[in-house]
Amino acid sequence: MCEYKEMAKYYDLFYSNKSYDKEVYFLKSLIGNRKTILDVGCGTGIHMNLLEKYGYQVDGLDLSKEMLAIAKARTKGNLFEGNLIDFKTDKKYDAIISMFAVFNHLKDYNEFEKGVLNLYQKIKEKGILIIDLHNGRISGKKEDNYKDYIRIMTWTFNEDIFKEHTEINYIINNKIYYDTHDFLIYGINKIKEVLNKHGFKYYIYENYSNNIASDKSKNIQIVIEKE
Repeated sequence: MCEYKEMAKYYDLFYSNKSYDKEVYFLKSLIGNRKTILDVGCGTGIHMNLLEKYGYQVDGLDLSKEMLAIAKARTKGNLFEGNLIDFKTDKKYDAIISMFAVFNHLKDYNEFEKGVLNLYQKIKEKGILIIDLHNGRISGKKEDNYKDYIRIMTWTFNEDIFKEHTEINYIINNKIYYDTHDFLIYGINKIKEVLNKHGFKYYIYENYSNNIASDKSKNIQIVIEKE
């Protein structure tokens, strides 16, 4: 994807208004005194960096070597290139997080189940798995301008297949770059079906708070505790 390759060096600029501090405060409230964290889909490493400042030991996993190269410059932990569904490591973590719609990139609930099971195996007893989901259910368009850089995003929600298709045009130094995203939009009941199937202890919150999520929530956070 262009956003995670050619646009990697501009990524933080276009997401400079993102509420990373709010998200990390929420994560910290859940992770508590646990020490080791794996950030799945770590991107450029901003969540990692902020969590490290709180004293956590944080490793990162991402598909994009370009994003990992940027993360390497701002983080202390180990960085791995790979896919959350089949990532292998002998190390177990006190907490695993996956922020900013990483799981929305999965194709279907079968991949969701595989991803959850793979990560669950990599948390210690009394550990915690936190999955952050985008829950867009409307169509729209917006334009962002940062100095001489422009990003135009148009997204369409298809309620028949519960997918959000996004088209992005970047204008960088008078050159145009085109990208697309297809996001799986999850239903609360279907998420519960998968989690209940495996007897997980879990909570489903909304918008980085302790409020219980609904299908109308802007963002959904799945919190799974390993007993």
